[in-house]
Amino acid sequence: MAVIALVGLPGAPGTTTTALALLRVWPLEGGWRMVLAECDPDGGAVLPGALSGRIAADRGLPNLAVSTRTQGQELVASFWTQLMAVGNSAGDHSRLLLPGLAHPSQASSLTPVWNQLADLFTGIEKHQHDVIVDLGRSGAFGPSSVLAARADAVVLVVRGTLRSIHAAKARIDMLRSLLDDADGREGDPLAVLLITEGTYGPREVEKELRTPVVATLPHRPKEAAVLSDGSPEGRGFTDGELMRAARTAADGIQQHAARRRARVTAPLFRWLGVVGDAR
Repeated sequence: MAVIALVGLPGAPGTTTTALALLRVWPLEGGWRMVLAECDPDGGAVLPGALSGRIAADRGLPNLAVSTRTQGQELVASFWTQLMAVGNSAGDHSRLLLPGLAHPSQASSLTPVWNQLADLFTGIEKHQHDVIVDLGRSGAFGPSSVLAARADAVVLVVRGTLRSIHAAKARIDMLRSLLDDADGREGDPLAVLLITEGTYGPREVEKELRTPVVATLPHRPKEAAVLSDGSPEGRGFTDGELMRAARTAADGIQQHAARRRARVTAPLFRWLGVVGDAR
């Protein structure tokens, strides 16, 4: 399965809203679960936004900093206690949230945590979990950049406006440098999710950014407000244009991650075949 890092831009292109939409519709079978981890050093947005402060902020990323004083295994144990269910219905514990920082000043205490968290996410599939890592505007750089470097797919959320495309060009150059230097794995993990606001469509964005657009979401402010600010869903929200597109987007991102994984594992299988022949 997959670890997906979502990266935003200045100007709030809708990264956390996108992450929440994907969390709600991500296909899960055979007991699998999905975790949305808010790892934006600038602070989390789900508790005060989509959840409108209805859930106490007593769990989340800040509490993991305490575990860095002990062994990494204790961070793993602590991680599971910091998750909260945000499923689509009562009693649904298949969709989970790791709430983010309450204030950017807390980010400095997490410097020792990021590598351990990346290790956990990389091996989390043995627990039958997928992960969406919301890195916001700055989380793909600095100490937390290891979360992007270790992900199966790094998806930049971009609007189809000149301003957003201009900001995305610089970010993509920075991300490519980071990912090329990361771990030597084959296959390009970088992709774009396009919010269809503005004059740039998928083909133009791919050409301008030299990066595949693997998913699109419509610019639907009223529907997006359910996810960004906890607005009432309304009767047609689940089957509305935004959430229908989110299901297609989840498929596109999954396929991108799967192709990257296939390119990563193929050289290993070829090497094992050579070794087997040598025996």
